[in-house]
Amino acid sequence: MGLKCPGARTDAFFVHTVVDASDTLGTLNSNNERSLLRISANNRHPVRLPAPQPSPAGAFDQLFVSHFIDNFFGASRPSLPVPGGSSRIWLHELPEFLASSSPSPVQSSIRAASMLSYGTAVGNASIKTEACGWYMRALQSLRLLLSHGGSLKSSPESSVCAAVMLIHFETLAGTSPRAWLKHVKGAASLLEEQGPERCRTGFLHQIFSHLRLQTFVAAMADNELHPFASPEWTTIPFEIQPKLIFDRMVDILFGAQRCLSIASRLLTSKPEQRDLLKHQLDLAIQDARLQIHQWRSEALFYASRKDGQQHQEEPVADAQLAASSDRLHFMLPYSDVASAALVTLYDAANVIVLRLLCLVSPEAVSHNARIQHHSESILSAHAMIKTSPGSVPARSSIMFVQQLKTVALWSPAARQRALAVQMLQEQMNQNRGFADISAPSNEYFAHVATHILNNFPVD
Repeated sequence: MGLKCPGARTDAFFVHTVVDASDTLGTLNSNNERSLLRISANNRHPVRLPAPQPSPAGAFDQLFVSHFIDNFFGASRPSLPVPGGSSRIWLHELPEFLASSSPSPVQSSIRAASMLSYGTAVGNASIKTEACGWYMRALQSLRLLLSHGGSLKSSPESSVCAAVMLIHFETLAGTSPRAWLKHVKGAASLLEEQGPERCRTGFLHQIFSHLRLQTFVAAMADNELHPFASPEWTTIPFEIQPKLIFDRMVDILFGAQRCLSIASRLLTSKPEQRDLLKHQLDLAIQDARLQIHQWRSEALFYASRKDGQQHQEEPVADAQLAASSDRLHFMLPYSDVASAALVTLYDAANVIVLRLLCLVSPEAVSHNARIQHHSESILSAHAMIKTSPGSVPARSSIMFVQQLKTVALWSPAARQRALAVQMLQEQMNQNRGFADISAPSNEYFAHVATHILNNFPVD
């Protein structure tokens, strides 16, 4: 990782404990006991004595994991429970995995990710160096375990959790190019082996819901449509636990990815296949736009719960939207990092789907102004989080990389594309884990975006 070895750790580390006096009086001699009882009688308060210092390893684990959980969202933690959601998420299971009596890769991976997060936050190179050691242990033990296939039979939850924690380690560390993408694919393959039915409840459902967006990004890096975009994986895991507003947004992103996959095949198709692929693309775009419109209505209703105002919208056709006096009726507001991250994913989906209309509809040019408004929303959101008080810049910026990549590739405005590239380069310098996303490449269906940009220029 290029870290300088800091040498032996010399700084102090405090663990706050409160133990009843009765727990420790038995270990004192008679003189100490009389002295303590005299002090207690004079003060008329129970005496609390410092307990023997606990094991440093256990204390460190508690500190690092607690910090990781508390700071995972940073300032982006939702201020209201998400409609239909549970207050318990996969992060809350980490202490239980760590406290397991049987050693496993999940313990090493939790230590690695949480130590690196804490060491980065406090600027402690020795903790970050130790985190790398735990990362190597986790890699070796997970590979060994999976090679024998035993963990998937006994505890698939711990194997998937271990892989996911390695993802979070790599997104911050960036030990090698695309390393985090490999862990995403590994975690997704473990879930695929379990099948969508196993992901309907419990920890596997929680971790599946968390992993879906990352699998979308990983598939974009390979110019592919991910298996999680299939009807089975977008319905069966949510038969018991209803979809949250975030889950529905990921559905939309997979819908946009389906459009991109068809468009990619269309560009390289034979003449006799083009009409069929254009028809398929047209249907996929219509379906994606319907999902986007429905999600927007749900987002407006969710926002109304926060400000106490009820907001209902009737479905309207594109022709009515075009004739509306409010030229920005399709935009959604955001006020903090959490809402900005969600709204800009909505913006990114709009940008991609509306630009793809160029391949199937002569009226696509009429949406250029709207596309630029969505792109500007993404750029403004990224600028906002850099100055937002209480935000965690590194983690908050990660939440906008995919959206900035969309603007850099798909915006019809040269100024917006250049500005997005500049922001991505800044992100690449700040976070090594996402350098592969930030750098210009032929991934993320860039060939489709380039084809549209060259063949459907904007005046």
